[in-house]
Amino acid sequence: MSTTKRGRILRDTSAGEGLVFVDGNQHAFRLEGMWKSEFAPKANMAVDVEFDDAGRIVALRSVGASGVAGEQAAQALGAAQESAKKFAAEFQAKGLPVLQQYAQRIGYPVLGALFAVILGWFFLPAVSAELGMMGKNSVTFYQGLKFLNSGGVAAMGGGSAGLYGLLCFASLLAVFLPQVWSHSRARLGMVAPLALMLLVLVISYWKMNQQFNAGLETAGAFGGEEYQQMARDMAKQAAAEMRKAISIGFGTYLAVAASLYLAWQGIRGGARSA
Repeated sequence: MSTTKRGRILRDTSAGEGLVFVDGNQHAFRLEGMWKSEFAPKANMAVDVEFDDAGRIVALRSVGASGVAGEQAAQALGAAQESAKKFAAEFQAKGLPVLQQYAQRIGYPVLGALFAVILGWFFLPAVSAELGMMGKNSVTFYQGLKFLNSGGVAAMGGGSAGLYGLLCFASLLAVFLPQVWSHSRARLGMVAPLALMLLVLVISYWKMNQQFNAGLETAGAFGGEEYQQMARDMAKQAAAEMRKAISIGFGTYLAVAASLYLAWQGIRGGARSA
């Protein structure tokens, strides 16, 4: 019964017998009667070598480029899988206990609340608005920061949150302040997400009032007294309808609840450490 093994040509048959390397051994072969491929063997060519029961070469065939590429891909995939298994084993043995240690030190409830804040700020709708025939549109808290930074609707799709974005990420990192600073006041860093939301609320309300008052002044700048009063009433009615069309999204409720919990933990822990 014959067996086939993969080998590589060390010496071609242009000057006599060729030489093939298989499983750490060198074997001589002839072109006549043994070589079964269309093109003559060349040095470094990958070949399939067929042996008989006595271990003698009975046939050689060149391996196509696609076969070599497939074999190399399989080897690369196998190496990647082995590396992934090794990394997973090392992480389970070393990294996972370290992460668990940090998680226990920070506290799973605190980490859960922080995750809820991130979810509420970046992925869930914070505010929704009924736009009539245009349907309903919603924005996340972070998209709202972009709007607040630029003051334009175009910021919803892109643009930068500017200073507000910096404060957003800084407030999230501030939750970990007690882990790197041993001072009793460090736990007040856990109040940062709630403080940011309150700051954004105040600034948003102030800017909306500014725009509303500017609209009233513009509406009352033309015509007589009766026309000016009518324009003011229409502007107030439009503002009231706009407020009715805006509703608070689940992301805001979730982020507020989680931020309140973090703030409570920070204030309670700070008072206990004082």
